[in-house]
Amino acid sequence: MVLQKRSLSLALIVALLCLAACSAKEGASVKTPGARGKAVKLEGKEKEDPYLQFIKASLFSLNEESKRSNAELKKLIEEEPEIGYHRFLLAQNYAIEGLLPQAISSCIEALELDPRLTEARLFLGKLYLARDMYPEAIRELNAVIRVEPKNEEAYLQLCRAYLAEKEFSRAIGAMRGLIRVNPDSSIAYYYMGSIYYQHLKQPERALAAFRSALEIDPNNITVHHAVAEIYLAEKQLPKALNKYEEVARIEPEDVSTQLRIALIYYEMKRHREAIEVFERILARNPDADKIVFYLGTLHESVKQDESALDRFAQVPPNSTYYRDARVHMAQILRDQERGDEAVMAIREAAAAKPKVPEFHELLAALLEEQGDLAGAAAALEHGRKEIPKNERLTFMQGIVYERLEQREPALAAMREVLRINPQNASALNYIGYSYAERGENLEEALEYVQRALLIRPDDGYIADSLGWVYFKMGDSESAMKYLTMANRLVPGEPTVLYHIGEVLLGMGKRAEALGFFRRSLELGEKKKSRDEKEIEKVRQRIEDLEGDLQRP
Repeated sequence: MVLQKRSLSLALIVALLCLAACSAKEGASVKTPGARGKAVKLEGKEKEDPYLQFIKASLFSLNEESKRSNAELKKLIEEEPEIGYHRFLLAQNYAIEGLLPQAISSCIEALELDPRLTEARLFLGKLYLARDMYPEAIRELNAVIRVEPKNEEAYLQLCRAYLAEKEFSRAIGAMRGLIRVNPDSSIAYYYMGSIYYQHLKQPERALAAFRSALEIDPNNITVHHAVAEIYLAEKQLPKALNKYEEVARIEPEDVSTQLRIALIYYEMKRHREAIEVFERILARNPDADKIVFYLGTLHESVKQDESALDRFAQVPPNSTYYRDARVHMAQILRDQERGDEAVMAIREAAAAKPKVPEFHELLAALLEEQGDLAGAAAALEHGRKEIPKNERLTFMQGIVYERLEQREPALAAMREVLRINPQNASALNYIGYSYAERGENLEEALEYVQRALLIRPDDGYIADSLGWVYFKMGDSESAMKYLTMANRLVPGEPTVLYHIGEVLLGMGKRAEALGFFRRSLELGEKKKSRDEKEIEKVRQRIEDLEGDLQRP
Protein backbone atom coordinates (compact mmCIF):
# COMPACT_ATOMS: atom_id res chain seq x y z
CA MET A 1 0.00 0.00 0.00
CA VAL A 2 1.20 3.48 -0.80
CA LEU A 3 -0.34 6.17 1.41
CA GLN A 4 -0.18 9.65 -0.08
CA LYS A 5 -0.67 12.78 2.04
CA ARG A 6 -4.03 12.78 3.81
CA SER A 7 -5.35 15.99 5.41
CA LEU A 8 -8.23 14.54 7.39
CA SER A 9 -10.76 16.65 9.25
CA LEU A 10 -11.62 15.67 12.79
CA ALA A 11 -15.23 14.99 11.70
CA LEU A 12 -14.09 12.60 8.95
CA ILE A 13 -11.75 10.76 11.30
CA VAL A 14 -14.48 10.36 13.90
CA ALA A 15 -16.93 9.15 11.25
CA LEU A 16 -14.48 6.56 9.97
CA LEU A 17 -13.73 5.35 13.47
CA CYS A 18 -17.43 5.05 14.22
CA LEU A 19 -17.88 3.03 11.04
CA ALA A 20 -15.00 0.76 12.00
CA ALA A 21 -16.33 0.38 15.54
CA CYS A 22 -19.84 -0.48 14.35
CA SER A 23 -18.48 -3.06 11.92
CA ALA A 24 -16.40 -4.64 14.65
CA LYS A 25 -19.41 -4.75 16.97
CA GLU A 26 -21.51 -6.55 14.33
CA GLY A 27 -18.66 -8.87 13.41
CA ALA A 28 -18.85 -7.53 9.85
CA SER A 29 -16.18 -7.16 7.22
CA VAL A 30 -15.47 -3.70 5.78
CA LYS A 31 -13.27 -2.54 3.00
CA THR A 32 -11.13 0.48 3.82
CA PRO A 33 -9.47 2.71 1.22
CA GLY A 34 -5.95 1.76 2.15
CA ALA A 35 -6.35 -1.99 2.59
CA ARG A 36 -5.25 -3.00 -0.91
CA GLY A 37 -8.77 -4.06 -1.71
CA LYS A 38 -8.80 -6.86 0.90
CA ALA A 39 -11.53 -7.35 3.43
CA VAL A 40 -10.28 -6.93 6.96
CA LYS A 41 -12.14 -8.52 9.82
CA LEU A 42 -12.12 -6.19 12.85
CA GLU A 43 -12.28 -8.60 15.72
CA GLY A 44 -10.40 -9.05 19.01
CA LYS A 45 -6.66 -8.33 18.85
CA GLU A 46 -6.07 -9.32 15.27
CA LYS A 47 -3.70 -7.16 13.23
CA GLU A 48 -5.25 -3.80 12.35
CA ASP A 49 -5.47 -2.36 8.89
CA PRO A 50 -2.70 0.25 8.30
CA TYR A 51 -5.20 2.90 7.28
CA LEU A 52 -7.16 2.40 10.48
CA GLN A 53 -3.89 2.72 12.41
CA PHE A 54 -3.26 5.97 10.52
CA ILE A 55 -6.73 7.26 11.45
CA LYS A 56 -6.26 6.31 15.09
CA ALA A 57 -2.84 7.98 15.19
CA SER A 58 -4.34 11.15 13.70
CA LEU A 59 -7.23 11.16 16.15
CA PHE A 60 -4.95 10.66 19.13
CA SER A 61 -2.79 13.53 17.87
CA LEU A 62 -5.80 15.81 17.51
CA ASN A 63 -6.83 14.95 21.05
CA GLU A 64 -3.28 15.76 22.21
CA GLU A 65 -2.70 12.13 23.18
CA SER A 66 0.65 12.22 21.45
CA LYS A 67 2.12 9.16 23.18
CA ARG A 68 -0.70 6.89 22.01
CA SER A 69 -0.52 8.51 18.59
CA ASN A 70 3.24 7.87 18.50
CA ALA A 71 2.69 4.22 19.27
CA GLU A 72 0.32 3.86 16.31
CA LEU A 73 2.65 5.79 14.01
CA LYS A 74 5.65 3.69 14.99
CA LYS A 75 3.68 0.55 14.13
CA LEU A 76 2.94 2.04 10.73
CA ILE A 77 6.58 2.98 10.20
CA GLU A 78 7.68 -0.56 11.03
CA GLU A 79 5.13 -2.06 8.68
CA GLU A 80 5.56 0.45 5.85
CA PRO A 81 8.95 2.13 6.28
CA GLU A 82 8.88 3.60 2.77
CA ILE A 83 6.09 6.09 3.58
CA GLY A 84 7.52 9.46 4.59
CA TYR A 85 4.24 11.01 5.68
CA HIS A 86 4.07 8.81 8.78
CA ARG A 87 7.42 10.15 9.90
CA PHE A 88 6.17 13.69 9.31
CA LEU A 89 3.19 13.02 11.57
CA LEU A 90 5.56 11.57 14.16
CA ALA A 91 7.62 14.78 13.92
CA GLN A 92 4.52 16.84 14.69
CA ASN A 93 3.85 14.74 17.79
CA TYR A 94 7.44 15.11 18.94
CA ALA A 95 7.08 18.88 18.56
CA ILE A 96 3.91 18.83 20.67
CA GLU A 97 5.88 17.03 23.37
CA GLY A 98 8.68 19.61 23.15
CA LEU A 99 11.13 17.06 21.70
CA LEU A 100 12.43 19.35 18.96
CA PRO A 101 15.67 17.47 18.08
CA GLN A 102 13.64 14.25 17.58
CA ALA A 103 11.07 16.20 15.58
CA ILE A 104 13.79 17.57 13.31
CA SER A 105 15.29 14.11 12.77
CA SER A 106 11.90 12.61 11.96
CA CYS A 107 11.15 15.43 9.51
CA ILE A 108 14.48 14.94 7.75
CA GLU A 109 13.78 11.19 7.45
CA ALA A 110 10.34 11.96 5.98
CA LEU A 111 11.88 14.26 3.34
CA GLU A 112 14.58 11.75 2.48
CA LEU A 113 11.82 9.25 1.70
CA ASP A 114 9.61 11.78 -0.07
CA PRO A 115 11.26 15.10 -1.05
CA ARG A 116 7.88 16.31 -2.39
CA LEU A 117 6.40 16.55 1.11
CA THR A 118 6.28 20.36 1.07
CA GLU A 119 4.35 20.62 4.31
CA ALA A 120 7.03 18.54 6.03
CA ARG A 121 9.71 20.88 4.65
CA LEU A 122 7.73 23.91 5.86
CA PHE A 123 7.40 22.28 9.28
CA LEU A 124 11.14 21.57 9.31
CA GLY A 125 11.79 25.24 8.63
CA LYS A 126 9.61 26.17 11.61
CA LEU A 127 11.44 23.66 13.80
CA TYR A 128 14.78 25.16 12.83
CA LEU A 129 13.39 28.58 13.71
CA ALA A 130 12.27 27.31 17.11
CA ARG A 131 15.80 25.99 17.69
CA ASP A 132 17.40 29.31 16.60
CA MET A 133 18.98 27.51 13.64
CA TYR A 134 18.32 30.39 11.27
CA PRO A 135 20.51 29.54 8.24
CA GLU A 136 18.97 26.05 8.15
CA ALA A 137 15.47 27.52 8.46
CA ILE A 138 16.16 29.97 5.62
CA ARG A 139 17.40 27.12 3.39
CA GLU A 140 14.30 24.98 3.92
CA LEU A 141 11.82 27.83 3.62
CA ASN A 142 13.36 29.03 0.36
CA ALA A 143 13.09 25.45 -0.89
CA VAL A 144 9.37 25.47 -0.07
CA ILE A 145 8.89 28.73 -1.98
CA ARG A 146 10.66 27.33 -5.05
CA VAL A 147 8.16 24.47 -5.16
CA GLU A 148 5.13 26.44 -3.97
CA PRO A 149 5.74 30.09 -4.90
CA LYS A 150 2.38 31.15 -3.46
CA ASN A 151 2.83 29.56 -0.03
CA GLU A 152 2.12 32.54 2.23
CA GLU A 153 3.19 30.76 5.42
CA ALA A 154 6.62 30.02 3.96
CA TYR A 155 7.19 33.71 3.14
CA LEU A 156 6.12 34.78 6.63
CA GLN A 157 8.37 32.26 8.34
CA LEU A 158 11.24 33.24 6.04
CA CYS A 159 10.70 36.87 7.04
CA ARG A 160 10.93 35.90 10.72
CA ALA A 161 14.14 34.00 10.09
CA TYR A 162 15.73 36.99 8.36
CA LEU A 163 14.61 39.25 11.21
CA ALA A 164 16.25 36.92 13.73
CA GLU A 165 19.48 37.26 11.72
CA LYS A 166 18.97 41.07 11.63
CA GLU A 167 18.89 40.93 7.83
CA PHE A 168 16.15 43.52 7.63
CA SER A 169 16.42 44.26 3.90
CA ARG A 170 16.05 40.53 3.14
CA ALA A 171 13.08 40.33 5.50
CA ILE A 172 11.42 43.13 3.55
CA GLY A 173 12.44 41.38 0.33
CA ALA A 174 10.59 38.25 1.48
CA MET A 175 7.44 40.30 2.00
CA ARG A 176 7.83 41.95 -1.40
CA GLY A 177 8.15 38.48 -2.89
CA LEU A 178 4.87 37.50 -1.24
CA ILE A 179 3.20 40.64 -2.59
CA ARG A 180 4.40 39.81 -6.12
CA VAL A 181 2.64 36.44 -6.06
CA ASN A 182 -0.27 37.67 -3.94
CA PRO A 183 -0.89 41.42 -4.29
CA ASP A 184 -3.81 41.18 -1.87
CA SER A 185 -1.72 39.94 1.06
CA SER A 186 -2.48 42.53 3.72
CA ILE A 187 -0.33 40.63 6.21
CA ALA A 188 2.72 41.14 3.98
CA TYR A 189 2.21 44.90 4.06
CA TYR A 190 1.66 44.69 7.82
CA TYR A 191 4.95 42.84 8.29
CA MET A 192 6.75 45.38 6.10
CA GLY A 193 5.33 48.26 8.12
CA SER A 194 6.37 46.63 11.37
CA ILE A 195 9.92 46.10 10.10
CA TYR A 196 10.20 49.68 8.86
CA TYR A 197 9.03 51.05 12.20
CA GLN A 198 10.34 48.67 14.84
CA HIS A 199 13.69 47.79 13.29
CA LEU A 200 14.59 50.47 10.76
CA LYS A 201 13.00 53.43 12.61
CA GLN A 202 11.38 54.75 9.43
CA PRO A 203 7.89 55.82 10.50
CA GLU A 204 6.87 57.32 7.15
CA ARG A 205 7.63 54.12 5.24
CA ALA A 206 5.91 52.14 7.96
CA LEU A 207 2.79 54.26 7.64
CA ALA A 208 2.81 53.85 3.85
CA ALA A 209 2.96 50.06 4.21
CA PHE A 210 0.18 50.06 6.80
CA ARG A 211 -1.99 52.20 4.52
CA SER A 212 -1.52 49.64 1.75
CA ALA A 213 -2.61 46.91 4.16
CA LEU A 214 -5.74 48.90 5.03
CA GLU A 215 -6.59 49.45 1.37
CA ILE A 216 -6.79 45.66 1.09
CA ASP A 217 -8.45 45.07 4.46
CA PRO A 218 -10.05 48.32 5.69
CA ASN A 219 -11.35 46.76 8.91
CA ASN A 220 -8.07 45.19 10.05
CA ILE A 221 -7.96 46.27 13.69
CA THR A 222 -4.36 45.16 14.18
CA VAL A 223 -3.15 47.46 11.40
CA HIS A 224 -5.27 50.38 12.61
CA HIS A 225 -3.72 49.96 16.07
CA ALA A 226 -0.21 49.87 14.56
CA VAL A 227 -0.85 53.18 12.77
CA ALA A 228 -2.25 54.75 15.93
CA GLU A 229 0.72 53.59 17.98
CA ILE A 230 3.10 55.29 15.54
CA TYR A 231 1.16 58.54 15.84
CA LEU A 232 1.29 58.23 19.62
CA ALA A 233 5.03 57.56 19.65
CA GLU A 234 5.60 60.49 17.30
CA LYS A 235 3.52 62.73 19.64
CA GLN A 236 0.93 63.33 16.91
CA LEU A 237 -1.95 63.08 19.36
CA PRO A 238 -4.76 64.45 17.13
CA LYS A 239 -3.92 61.90 14.42
CA ALA A 240 -3.70 59.11 17.00
CA LEU A 241 -7.06 60.15 18.39
CA ASN A 242 -8.66 60.16 14.92
CA LYS A 243 -7.30 56.69 14.22
CA TYR A 244 -8.55 55.24 17.50
CA GLU A 245 -11.94 56.81 16.94
CA GLU A 246 -11.96 55.07 13.55
CA VAL A 247 -11.18 51.77 15.31
CA ALA A 248 -13.96 52.46 17.81
CA ARG A 249 -16.44 52.78 14.94
CA ILE A 250 -15.37 49.35 13.69
CA GLU A 251 -15.37 47.74 17.15
CA PRO A 252 -17.52 49.95 19.40
CA GLU A 253 -17.38 47.46 22.29
CA ASP A 254 -13.58 47.19 22.40
CA VAL A 255 -12.60 48.50 25.84
CA SER A 256 -8.87 48.83 25.10
CA THR A 257 -9.60 51.25 22.24
CA GLN A 258 -11.94 53.33 24.37
CA LEU A 259 -9.29 53.40 27.07
CA ARG A 260 -6.68 54.72 24.65
CA ILE A 261 -9.10 57.41 23.46
CA ALA A 262 -9.69 58.51 27.04
CA LEU A 263 -5.95 58.59 27.80
CA ILE A 264 -5.26 60.67 24.69
CA TYR A 265 -7.96 63.11 25.77
CA TYR A 266 -6.20 63.27 29.12
CA GLU A 267 -2.81 63.95 27.49
CA MET A 268 -4.41 66.68 25.37
CA LYS A 269 -5.82 68.26 28.58
CA ARG A 270 -9.35 67.57 27.36
CA HIS A 271 -10.22 66.24 30.79
CA ARG A 272 -13.98 66.49 30.65
CA GLU A 273 -14.11 64.48 27.41
CA ALA A 274 -11.78 61.93 28.99
CA ILE A 275 -14.14 61.68 31.96
CA GLU A 276 -17.10 61.04 29.64
CA VAL A 277 -15.28 58.18 27.89
CA PHE A 278 -14.10 56.65 31.17
CA GLU A 279 -17.64 56.84 32.56
CA ARG A 280 -18.92 54.93 29.51
CA ILE A 281 -16.22 52.28 29.99
CA LEU A 282 -17.04 51.99 33.69
CA ALA A 283 -20.75 51.59 32.98
CA ARG A 284 -19.92 48.47 30.95
CA ASN A 285 -17.20 47.29 33.36
CA PRO A 286 -18.32 48.29 36.87
CA ASP A 287 -15.55 46.27 38.55
CA ALA A 288 -12.71 47.86 36.57
CA ASP A 289 -10.65 49.34 39.40
CA LYS A 290 -8.15 50.79 36.92
CA ILE A 291 -10.89 52.89 35.33
CA VAL A 292 -12.17 53.98 38.75
CA PHE A 293 -8.66 55.18 39.63
CA TYR A 294 -8.25 57.03 36.33
CA LEU A 295 -11.59 58.73 36.87
CA GLY A 296 -10.43 59.84 40.30
CA THR A 297 -7.28 61.42 38.87
CA LEU A 298 -9.28 63.12 36.11
CA HIS A 299 -11.78 64.60 38.57
CA GLU A 300 -8.81 65.76 40.63
CA SER A 301 -7.30 67.42 37.54
CA VAL A 302 -10.42 69.51 36.96
CA LYS A 303 -10.71 70.36 40.66
CA GLN A 304 -13.79 68.22 41.23
CA ASP A 305 -12.40 67.14 44.57
CA GLU A 306 -15.49 65.48 46.01
CA SER A 307 -15.99 63.36 42.90
CA ALA A 308 -12.30 62.46 42.98
CA LEU A 309 -12.54 61.44 46.64
CA ASP A 310 -15.59 59.29 45.89
CA ARG A 311 -13.77 57.50 43.07
CA PHE A 312 -10.56 56.96 45.02
CA ALA A 313 -12.57 55.57 47.94
CA GLN A 314 -14.11 52.98 45.57
CA VAL A 315 -10.72 51.44 44.71
CA PRO A 316 -10.61 48.16 46.71
CA PRO A 317 -7.62 47.04 48.84
CA ASN A 318 -6.88 44.13 46.48
CA SER A 319 -6.33 46.54 43.58
CA THR A 320 -2.85 47.42 42.35
CA TYR A 321 -4.11 51.03 42.35
CA TYR A 322 -5.13 51.03 46.01
CA ARG A 323 -1.93 52.56 47.31
CA ASP A 324 -1.95 55.44 44.81
CA ALA A 325 -5.67 56.00 45.30
CA ARG A 326 -5.25 56.40 49.06
CA VAL A 327 -2.25 58.69 48.66
CA HIS A 328 -4.29 60.90 46.31
CA MET A 329 -7.15 60.93 48.82
CA ALA A 330 -4.84 62.03 51.62
CA GLN A 331 -3.34 64.79 49.47
CA ILE A 332 -6.75 66.18 48.52
CA LEU A 333 -7.97 66.12 52.12
CA ARG A 334 -4.74 67.71 53.32
CA ASP A 335 -5.01 70.49 50.74
CA GLN A 336 -8.56 71.11 51.95
CA GLU A 337 -7.23 71.34 55.51
CA ARG A 338 -9.17 68.22 56.47
CA GLY A 339 -6.19 66.70 58.23
CA ASP A 340 -8.17 64.41 60.54
CA GLU A 341 -9.95 62.83 57.57
CA ALA A 342 -6.63 62.42 55.77
CA VAL A 343 -5.22 60.62 58.82
CA MET A 344 -8.31 58.41 58.99
CA ALA A 345 -8.05 57.50 55.29
CA ILE A 346 -4.42 56.45 55.67
CA ARG A 347 -5.05 54.63 58.96
CA GLU A 348 -7.69 52.56 57.17
CA ALA A 349 -5.25 51.88 54.35
CA ALA A 350 -2.46 50.84 56.72
CA ALA A 351 -4.86 48.48 58.50
CA ALA A 352 -6.03 46.98 55.19
CA LYS A 353 -2.55 46.70 53.67
CA PRO A 354 -0.05 46.71 56.57
CA LYS A 355 2.84 45.58 54.35
CA VAL A 356 2.79 48.77 52.28
CA PRO A 357 5.54 51.01 53.77
CA GLU A 358 4.22 54.18 52.12
CA PHE A 359 1.08 54.05 54.24
CA HIS A 360 3.08 54.09 57.48
CA GLU A 361 5.36 56.83 56.16
CA LEU A 362 2.46 59.02 55.07
CA LEU A 363 0.56 58.47 58.30
CA ALA A 364 3.61 59.57 60.30
CA ALA A 365 4.07 62.64 58.08
CA LEU A 366 0.41 63.66 58.48
CA LEU A 367 0.53 63.22 62.26
CA GLU A 368 3.77 65.19 62.48
CA GLU A 369 2.19 67.95 60.42
CA GLN A 370 -0.58 68.11 63.02
CA GLY A 371 2.02 68.39 65.76
CA ASP A 372 1.47 64.85 67.02
CA LEU A 373 5.11 63.70 67.07
CA ALA A 374 4.38 60.92 69.54
CA GLY A 375 1.67 59.60 67.23
CA ALA A 376 4.08 59.80 64.30
CA ALA A 377 6.70 57.80 66.23
CA ALA A 378 4.06 55.19 67.13
CA ALA A 379 2.94 54.90 63.50
CA LEU A 380 6.50 54.29 62.37
CA GLU A 381 7.09 51.78 65.15
CA HIS A 382 3.98 49.89 64.04
CA GLY A 383 5.22 50.00 60.47
CA ARG A 384 8.59 48.58 61.48
CA LYS A 385 6.88 45.69 63.24
CA GLU A 386 4.88 44.92 60.11
CA ILE A 387 7.86 45.38 57.78
CA PRO A 388 11.07 44.56 59.69
CA LYS A 389 14.35 45.95 58.40
CA ASN A 390 12.70 48.61 56.28
CA GLU A 391 15.35 51.26 55.75
CA ARG A 392 13.05 54.23 55.08
CA LEU A 393 10.73 53.60 58.01
CA THR A 394 13.69 53.21 60.35
CA PHE A 395 15.33 56.42 59.12
CA MET A 396 12.09 58.36 59.45
CA GLN A 397 11.68 57.06 62.99
CA GLY A 398 15.13 58.39 63.85
CA ILE A 399 14.19 61.83 62.53
CA VAL A 400 10.95 61.86 64.55
CA TYR A 401 12.84 60.87 67.71
CA GLU A 402 15.21 63.77 67.07
CA ARG A 403 12.29 66.18 66.86
CA LEU A 404 10.98 64.72 70.09
CA GLU A 405 14.45 65.52 71.49
CA GLN A 406 14.99 61.84 72.26
CA ARG A 407 18.61 61.75 71.23
CA GLU A 408 19.55 58.18 72.14
CA PRO A 409 16.54 56.53 70.44
CA ALA A 410 17.28 58.69 67.40
CA LEU A 411 20.90 57.55 67.25
CA ALA A 412 19.84 53.94 67.85
CA ALA A 413 17.45 54.15 64.90
CA MET A 414 20.20 55.55 62.66
CA ARG A 415 22.58 52.78 63.69
CA GLU A 416 19.86 50.29 62.80
CA VAL A 417 19.60 51.95 59.37
CA LEU A 418 23.31 51.33 58.91
CA ARG A 419 22.90 47.70 59.88
CA ILE A 420 20.29 47.42 57.14
CA ASN A 421 22.34 49.41 54.64
CA PRO A 422 25.92 50.43 55.57
CA GLN A 423 25.95 52.77 52.55
CA ASN A 424 23.10 54.99 53.74
CA ALA A 425 24.81 58.37 53.49
CA SER A 426 22.00 60.21 55.30
CA ALA A 427 22.30 58.01 58.39
CA LEU A 428 26.10 58.34 58.37
CA ASN A 429 25.77 62.10 58.10
CA TYR A 430 23.15 62.25 60.85
CA ILE A 431 25.30 60.38 63.38
CA GLY A 432 28.43 62.35 62.51
CA TYR A 433 26.70 65.72 62.68
CA SER A 434 24.92 64.78 65.91
CA TYR A 435 28.24 64.01 67.56
CA ALA A 436 29.78 67.23 66.22
CA GLU A 437 26.91 69.37 67.54
CA ARG A 438 27.67 68.10 71.03
CA GLY A 439 31.42 68.13 70.60
CA GLU A 440 31.76 64.42 71.41
CA ASN A 441 33.24 61.36 69.67
CA LEU A 442 34.75 63.73 67.12
CA GLU A 443 37.12 61.19 65.58
CA GLU A 444 34.18 58.83 65.07
CA ALA A 445 32.08 61.72 63.79
CA LEU A 446 34.80 62.56 61.24
CA GLU A 447 34.86 58.95 60.01
CA TYR A 448 31.06 58.81 59.61
CA VAL A 449 30.81 62.07 57.67
CA GLN A 450 33.81 61.31 55.46
CA ARG A 451 32.18 58.00 54.50
CA ALA A 452 28.95 59.83 53.73
CA LEU A 453 30.72 62.35 51.48
CA LEU A 454 32.46 59.56 49.57
CA ILE A 455 29.03 58.11 48.80
CA ARG A 456 27.47 61.48 47.88
CA PRO A 457 30.36 63.79 46.92
CA ASP A 458 28.06 66.55 45.59
CA ASP A 459 25.84 66.76 48.65
CA GLY A 460 26.20 70.24 50.12
CA TYR A 461 24.62 69.28 53.44
CA ILE A 462 27.17 66.52 54.01
CA ALA A 463 29.97 68.91 53.06
CA ASP A 464 28.55 71.30 55.67
CA SER A 465 28.62 68.54 58.30
CA LEU A 466 32.25 67.73 57.50
CA GLY A 467 33.21 71.40 57.79
CA TRP A 468 31.41 71.57 61.14
CA VAL A 469 33.22 68.48 62.43
CA TYR A 470 36.57 70.02 61.47
CA PHE A 471 35.57 73.25 63.22
CA LYS A 472 34.74 71.35 66.40
CA MET A 473 38.13 69.62 66.13
CA GLY A 474 39.84 73.03 65.95
CA ASP A 475 40.87 72.80 62.28
CA SER A 476 39.50 76.10 60.94
CA GLU A 477 41.31 75.84 57.59
CA SER A 478 39.75 72.46 56.73
CA ALA A 479 36.42 73.65 58.14
CA MET A 480 36.38 76.68 55.85
CA LYS A 481 37.32 74.53 52.83
CA TYR A 482 34.30 72.27 53.23
CA LEU A 483 31.90 74.99 54.33
CA THR A 484 32.83 77.03 51.25
CA MET A 485 32.18 73.92 49.17
CA ALA A 486 28.80 73.48 50.90
CA ASN A 487 27.87 77.12 50.23
CA ARG A 488 28.60 76.56 46.54
CA LEU A 489 26.51 73.36 46.40
CA VAL A 490 23.53 74.70 48.41
CA PRO A 491 23.74 78.49 48.07
CA GLY A 492 21.67 80.46 50.52
CA GLU A 493 21.27 77.64 53.05
CA PRO A 494 20.94 79.43 56.45
CA THR A 495 22.72 76.71 58.46
CA VAL A 496 25.76 76.75 56.16
CA LEU A 497 25.95 80.56 56.38
CA TYR A 498 25.71 80.37 60.17
CA HIS A 499 28.53 77.81 60.33
CA ILE A 500 30.77 79.96 58.12
CA GLY A 501 30.08 82.86 60.44
CA GLU A 502 31.13 80.77 63.45
CA VAL A 503 34.40 79.73 61.78
CA LEU A 504 35.17 83.33 60.80
CA LEU A 505 34.40 84.45 64.33
CA GLY A 506 36.76 81.82 65.68
CA MET A 507 39.44 83.17 63.34
CA GLY A 508 38.91 86.66 64.76
CA LYS A 509 37.18 88.04 61.66
CA ARG A 510 34.21 89.47 63.52
CA ALA A 511 32.94 91.92 60.91
CA GLU A 512 32.89 89.22 58.20
CA ALA A 513 31.25 86.80 60.64
CA LEU A 514 28.51 89.32 61.37
CA GLY A 515 27.70 89.62 57.68
CA PHE A 516 27.21 85.86 57.39
CA PHE A 517 25.08 85.75 60.55
CA ARG A 518 22.83 88.51 59.24
CA ARG A 519 22.42 86.74 55.89
CA SER A 520 21.66 83.46 57.70
CA LEU A 521 18.96 85.16 59.78
CA GLU A 522 17.41 86.88 56.78
CA LEU A 523 17.12 83.67 54.75
CA GLY A 524 16.14 81.56 57.75
CA GLU A 525 13.15 83.77 58.52
CA LYS A 526 11.91 83.35 54.95
CA LYS A 527 11.96 79.55 55.04
CA LYS A 528 8.59 77.86 55.43
CA SER A 529 10.14 74.97 57.34
CA ARG A 530 12.18 77.24 59.57
CA ASP A 531 13.41 76.11 62.96
CA GLU A 532 12.51 78.84 65.46
CA LYS A 533 15.12 77.66 67.95
CA GLU A 534 17.87 77.92 65.34
CA ILE A 535 16.64 81.36 64.27
CA GLU A 536 16.67 82.58 67.85
CA LYS A 537 20.20 81.25 68.26
CA VAL A 538 21.39 83.22 65.22
CA ARG A 539 19.53 86.33 66.34
CA GLN A 540 21.22 86.18 69.76
CA ARG A 541 24.59 85.70 68.11
CA ILE A 542 24.07 88.84 66.04
CA GLU A 543 23.05 90.90 69.07
CA ASP A 544 26.09 89.77 71.05
CA LEU A 545 28.48 90.41 68.19
CA GLU A 546 27.00 93.83 67.38
CA GLY A 547 27.40 94.76 71.02
CA ASP A 548 31.03 93.65 70.99
CA LEU A 549 31.76 95.62 67.84
CA GLN A 550 30.23 98.81 69.30
CA ARG A 551 32.42 98.67 72.37
CA PRO A 552 35.57 100.82 72.14
